[in-house]
Amino acid sequence: MANVFTKCCKAVKHFPSRFLCLCFHFLQAGILDYYLVIYKGKAWLAFIGADIVVAIVLCLCFFLSYRHLNRAQPKGDNESPESASLLFVPISWFAYSALLAIKVGIAFKDFAFLLSEDIFFGPNTLKTTIALCGIIFALLLATNHDAKPCSPRRKYIDELTGTVIFDILDCVDSMDMLFFKEERDTFPIGVDDAIIAIALINFILPTIPLITLSKTKYGEAKLSHKLVIIHKVLLAFLVNLPLLITRMILWHGLSRGILIFLLKNVIVIGMISFDLYETLEGEENEQTENNNDGVASSGQDGPAVESYAMEDRFNYIE
Repeated sequence: MANVFTKCCKAVKHFPSRFLCLCFHFLQAGILDYYLVIYKGKAWLAFIGADIVVAIVLCLCFFLSYRHLNRAQPKGDNESPESASLLFVPISWFAYSALLAIKVGIAFKDFAFLLSEDIFFGPNTLKTTIALCGIIFALLLATNHDAKPCSPRRKYIDELTGTVIFDILDCVDSMDMLFFKEERDTFPIGVDDAIIAIALINFILPTIPLITLSKTKYGEAKLSHKLVIIHKVLLAFLVNLPLLITRMILWHGLSRGILIFLLKNVIVIGMISFDLYETLEGEENEQTENNNDGVASSGQDGPAVESYAMEDRFNYIE
């Protein structure tokens, strides 16, 4: 009986995740399209065509990842041509997130402040619908690798993508104040547009760690030290710093209550800045030691191991 159950699990490998990913995509797309049609007009039903195109892209991504996982593992060839199919993962996320960003941008720019709490399709439903982006990301990621739980590969994947869902929720939370017309009118010029722009950029930003994962075959190859630095800089100064600045402006300029995510922004920026300082200091010390000993550094394994350790420390602290 156990063997039969195991065979069934292998036969439907990742199918539930793929199916749920498509279901959440259509659910999110349908609700956002409903908002657009109600508040912008029936012409916006044209977005249904774009939603179908994104669904087709996701299905193609699922097919390529399924073929890669079933061919690459038996061969054990990390340089297999099928591994190039993993590069379609960031492409599919970019297509999905770009369409989502367009819809969310239109909603918050044109009619989010018109929504009422008294109806079901009000602010809370819109925020929850947008937050489904985090679930879709987690499901898409899960369908494209076969790393076992607690394995070094799984740990590496979690380290690179562990903050994505929280960053998405952070962005959704940052737009909460845009639902109130009276408060929005008191914002300094351009602040509301800045909040929307930061959130939309952060929806698309997970494309970068997905590219990194695709190039490293989800942990089969070691991560470049430079890519770790770039990833951390983007996480601190393209995600958390802009959100922190806008929240500080609204807090001090408009006496808005402090939010828990503001503390999250401060903590993440501080942790990453300290990690970068330690990394640069470690590189200088290592270079000095090598010069003193007259030994040239290979630069192959050291930075990669250091990168894993640095990411690991950040992941556990957070």
